[in-house]
Amino acid sequence: MDANGFHAHLDAYYAAGDVAGAYDYLRAQRDAALQSGDRLLLLTADNALIGHCRENVRFDEVDGYYAEAQECIEALGLHGTHAEATTFLNTATAYCIMGRADQSEALYDAAAAIYSVILQPDDPYMAAVYNNRGLLLRAQGKRGEAYQSFHEAMKVLMRCDDVDAERAATMLNLASVTPLAPQADTLLEAALRYYETPEGQTDIHRFTAMATKAELASRRGDWRAAGDGYAETAAAWERAGLAPARLRVLLGNAETCYERAGDAEAAAEMRRRKEALAP
Repeated sequence: MDANGFHAHLDAYYAAGDVAGAYDYLRAQRDAALQSGDRLLLLTADNALIGHCRENVRFDEVDGYYAEAQECIEALGLHGTHAEATTFLNTATAYCIMGRADQSEALYDAAAAIYSVILQPDDPYMAAVYNNRGLLLRAQGKRGEAYQSFHEAMKVLMRCDDVDAERAATMLNLASVTPLAPQADTLLEAALRYYETPEGQTDIHRFTAMATKAELASRRGDWRAAGDGYAETAAAWERAGLAPARLRVLLGNAETCYERAGDAEAAAEMRRRKEALAP
């Protein structure tokens, strides 16, 4: 199976909301590649598994897939290529979410060094580097620097075609760190127009859009709207069968906002649902 066929099959699972099926498919492809010695397929599967585990909080598996991907790159002679840079970028993003900032930053630097040589300045992959570095900076509390990094990503994407999904995700990133409420609202509204499209309805970042709307309400001090927003995001996340760890975070955010709004009953319901989830 070529890379296009691999990803088309994988995307069908995600479009159907079958997260468990996607994981089983990826593991089967990885195992088949190991058995047949197909290192190119193994590299593709490992990268997809890193992304899947990142999004579904299977963090204990990431290091193994990354080490395996590095072995494939070495065996295939792919140092300094797009494949190596993408593996660095993919793993850096996982490490960022996992709280391993130093390792994440080192891999972002490694990815950027390769991309700066092999890509044109307006290639969407350069935007990915800027966007993901911005996420790391935001996680470190460096909101001004994060805004600048997201802004650089948007500058690249404005020169690209067929990148609606990437632009929408970047708008959400910018909205999350801009100190100007009207600008944040404008960015969110623009992003939501994409997530209302058929393509946007299957994009994992649609949940980020919902959570960003709730976050902006909390920044305005509208705790009722923020609580409702996080509760709606949690319900959509749960319907999609996605990672319970993030569901607990969303329910906890809703609980806090309802408490701030003075709605003890709603806060208690969010707390009950959160505590009912297995740790």
